[in-house]
Amino acid sequence: MTHPLKLSEKAFQHQVEHLAHVFGWHRFHARPAQTQSGRWLTAQTGNVGFPDLVLAHQQHGVIYAELKSQIGRVSPGQRIWLNILEAAGAEAYVWRPSDFDAIKTRLQGKKP
Repeated sequence: MTHPLKLSEKAFQHQVEHLAHVFGWHRFHARPAQTQSGRWLTAQTGNVGFPDLVLAHQQHGVIYAELKSQIGRVSPGQRIWLNILEAAGAEAYVWRPSDFDAIKTRLQGKKP
């Protein structure tokens, strides 16, 4: 079994999405697709770096979450999006496997 702090970003995302589902959140994630040339691309229009996951709950609000492995780096575009969302009053996070207990608490409906 993989140690929780050594989870890949993809495995961590599956855990967060499952937890969100359990607690009744609607989820959105734009999945990348592999092209015929072997490159991975996410079809999008607009500024790069939009957060990985948008969660919405009718009683608990809307969350924008950038998910990273324990050692993953936030890109400049991702940081700009998170800063703009926070400045606009949105709840925006960078979540890592070490944040799992706090994520669970938040998805249960408790704000930090």
